[in-house]
Formats: sequence, structure tokens, C-alpha cells
Amino acid sequence: MIRFSLPLILILFTHAIYAETDPVISVAEGIEKRDGLKTASVGFCMIPLDGEPSAAKGYRMDTGLVPASTMKAITTATANEVLGPEFRFKTEIQLAGKLAEDGTLTGDVVIRGGGDPTLGDSGIANDFSKWESALREAGVKKVEGSIVGDASLFGTQMVPDSWQRNDIGNYYGAGACGLTFHQNLFYCSFRTPKVGGIAPFVGTDPKLPEVEFFNEMRVGSSGSGDQGYIYGVPYAKVYYLRGTVPAGSGSFTIKGSIPDPAFFCARAFTKYLNENGIEVSGEPTTDRLLGHEGKTLSARKVISEQESDTLASLMVLTNQKSNNLRAECMHRMVGVEKEGKGTTKAASEAVTDFWGDKGVDMSGYYMADGCGLSRANSVTARQMAGILYHAAKGEHFESFRKSLPVAGQSGTLRSIGRGTSAEGRVRAKSGTIDRVKCYAGYVTARSGKVYSFAIFVNNYEGYSSQAKSAIVDVWVRMVGM
Repeated sequence: MIRFSLPLILILFTHAIYAETDPVISVAEGIEKRDGLKTASVGFCMIPLDGEPSAAKGYRMDTGLVPASTMKAITTATANEVLGPEFRFKTEIQLAGKLAEDGTLTGDVVIRGGGDPTLGDSGIANDFSKWESALREAGVKKVEGSIVGDASLFGTQMVPDSWQRNDIGNYYGAGACGLTFHQNLFYCSFRTPKVGGIAPFVGTDPKLPEVEFFNEMRVGSSGSGDQGYIYGVPYAKVYYLRGTVPAGSGSFTIKGSIPDPAFFCARAFTKYLNENGIEVSGEPTTDRLLGHEGKTLSARKVISEQESDTLASLMVLTNQKSNNLRAECMHRMVGVEKEGKGTTKAASEAVTDFWGDKGVDMSGYYMADGCGLSRANSVTARQMAGILYHAAKGEHFESFRKSLPVAGQSGTLRSIGRGTSAEGRVRAKSGTIDRVKCYAGYVTARSGKVYSFAIFVNNYEGYSSQAKSAIVDVWVRMVGM
């Protein structure tokens, strides 16, 4: 009988792991030699879930890279642990003032935002009808005051400093507002009569009477797609419309971000009440505007509370469709829960501390936002794979795992890996911005072993399809382990 010493057993085990992972790492290393990817920076890491984080293997695992929307995996995994899958965002209708026996409220009606990114999704009138009913049940027949949108939960800075100007005015650049409403978006329509000419501006839905639009949009060739951009910043009164929309019959619509969602909500609800028999004498306003005027609200009484769907449910669309606004609201709420502040800075500090306490080395980690739109974000492949490793050990992991798209089958991974051995065996969050293609999640190998992984490809010069093809090759090797 041959006996092996413990050190020798460890050496043999280590060699076995290397022999198993070498082909995968070799493919990852080769990405930078491929056509269209020779200028790229690549980071790759994989960790077996049945092992320890120290078993991480990869290529340039400790190089800080831009993660793009794979940042949502960190945000949702953190929210899932900190807030819990049963968490619900809450919006309150409050009365600030004195209610007389005849139903006259001498004071204000406050819509207290709870950061719910889905408020108004079922239809603006549906929510307004509920709020109107709550007012009537409380005995309010007339408001001698204003409808106030209270967005104070997340502060007044809706978008991070590092977001690009050409993103902020568009729907995917809508910032997190304490009183988010109608996904903080509006539709902007144009006619497209003549290629090369100005595309006549039809208007917006919903209407934004407080915003002046300067139209410089032109008509592009048929089939050129949506190349239109809306330039504006939070609380702006002027928006610029630039770029091109494709020629064709009828009109073409693009989506923008509402500059002040809390004011929009207050103004729209004021109009709704006046049209439905509850007279509101004052002009709509917000907690921010009142603060600028040096005014404060009197003591408030909550008369109604509206809840969102569960966090577990909200995470599905966030990760399947890569929804920036939902991720930002979840991120900010983590800050509220852990730091008592709903700012991006507080939330990012809370996330960093949370995973650092789990044992992930967060050195050099920089979280500029919660959704990955910012190019200032910096994450190493080892940090991402390590966070996902620890997320898999969490009490609520299944809720997070189910929210991730499946290669070749669902969400943003529906078209990648289809027809390969990776189809159905990779659950991951994708990340795409200009010259950046990233994926992070879990791979189930044919052996039955499951690995957390992250693969980041930054600054490539070729086509996105070339980066995706290289990444699928890494997946296929992992599946074959």
C-alpha cells in the first residue's frame, strides 16, 4: 500500500486543478491575439463554488477594468442580501395641514417617494385613481394648498457625476429619484419626410409644458435606425434634440428622461384632481423647490401607503433587460438601509464594505454607480467572481440566481451561446458599452461542478460580435471541465 504525505496530497490536488483549468485560461489569454481584439485589455477569473476563494484561477485577475452593466450583478446581489427578496418599496400619500369638517384641507397633499422604480408603470391614471380614493376616504374634498412631490429620500442629485452628457437626457440615463414616476421617461416623436432635412418635432408624451425643446434632429436614410439623442440634465428647462431618426412613413419615436420626476408627478396629479372634482388651489411643487424658497411642510399624517412588487420580482427585469433605473434605485436603497443616506456615495461605500466584510479584497474597487453606465467604474475579475462566489453562499441566493439571464435562452443572453455546449449552462449578467463587452455569473460544467466567473474585455477595436465569439469559446471550455 502506497502512503502519501499530506503536503504531497495537496501538491497533487493543486496540479489536478491547474491541469483542469489550464485549457480555459489558455483560451482567455488568447483573446488579445484575435482579430479585432488586439488592443483589448482582458481580465478573467473563475472560482469553484465547492472550493475556497483562494482556488481562484484566471488571467489578469487583478487588473481593474470597466465592468459595464455587469455592475448590476453586484448591485442586485447586494440588495438581495441587505434588503432581502421580500423587500418592497413604499410610497406614501400624506396630509400636511388642517382638515376642516367640510372637507377643506388648509395645507398640502404630499406624495412621499420611497424610491420605487415601478411607480406609475401600470398606468399614470391607475395610481392617481388610488390616491384620489385615499383622499376622499380621509375626507378631503378641497385642497387650499399644493400637491408636493417629496423626493428627499435619495437627495437632489439624481445622476452620478461621471455619467456622460449624451446619456443623461435619454431614457437609459434617467437618474434615481426618491419619487421616481413613469420610469422617469417620456416619448419624443418626429415626422421623417425627407432624408437630410430637419425631422419636424411632433411633441412629447406625456407633455412637459415646463420644458422648451430646441429641435436639431435630422432625417437619416431608411433603415439607419435610432441615432437620435436628447440632451438635457436633471431639473433643466431646456432640452436639445440632435442626431438622426430614420426616414419612413408616419412618425418615429425616441425616449428621453424627465428632468424633474417629482415635479412632473405633482403637476400631473394636480391636474388629475382638478379634473375629477377635488379642487387644488395651489401650484404644484416639490420638497426641493420649497427648500430653495426657505419653506417647510407642517407635520404630516399618512393616509395611504402603496407598495411595489417584491425585490425578487423586480430583480428579474433589472438583470434580464439590464434596466439602469431599477438598478440605481436598488443601489440607493442599500445606502439608505446601511448608511442612512440615499446618495450614490453612501450606497457605494455600503456595497464595498459589505463584500469586504465577507472576505473579498476590495482594494482598487471603485463603484461610481449601481448600473454600470459610468466608465469610471473599476472592478477586477477576481473581485467580481469573488462577490458572486459569496453571493452563492447567501441565504437568499436562489432569488438572485433566478434573476440572471441564461445563455442562448433568455434576457440579454438569449442570442449568445445558442447552439453551443454553453447554452443553458451559463447564467450571467452581460455588460456592454462602447468598446466594452463583459459577462459575470455562473457556469455549470458537464462534471456537475459550478463556478462563479467574470470575463471583462475592454477597449477592443473590432466588432462586438468578435468579442462575444471569444467569450463563448471561454464558456465552452469551462463547460467541458
